[in-house]
Amino acid sequence: MDAKAMLDRALPRMRANAERLMTDSFTVTRSQGEIVDPDTGVSTPKLVQVYKGKGKVQTSGGVASQANTASGESSNVGGIVPVWTLYLHFPVSATGMQPGDMAACDSSADSDLVGRKFRLVNLQSEKTYATARRWNVQEIPKNEGDDADDG
Repeated sequence: MDAKAMLDRALPRMRANAERLMTDSFTVTRSQGEIVDPDTGVSTPKLVQVYKGKGKVQTSGGVASQANTASGESSNVGGIVPVWTLYLHFPVSATGMQPGDMAACDSSADSDLVGRKFRLVNLQSEKTYATARRWNVQEIPKNEGDDADDG
């Protein structure tokens, strides 16, 4: 059996194994314009759901780093700070998400993750034999996007 045939045969099992680790649940929404309250004139984002299902939060890094500005000055007053990369992993079948979409953690074994929101930055698992859709994300501060809970 050639390598491609072996990989094609193993890929469904590898994807299933990746999904077994996706024990959190997320709702991913996209802003499509605004809704204006006719009485108050206050506008809120009109959100559409683009995905609801399993996923997981993943970090990597933690390497001590010193951020420097273009002028060479440290942006952290000379201190060394850990730099972490934050990802959300979704099943390969979770298609249609785009950069800028917002993912809210609905449930997790880690209670500190529940309610946290993440902005999808870019897909970093664009490859033929992916076992998950891995998105680079940025956490959205609690006070930002709070009006978008009803989406």
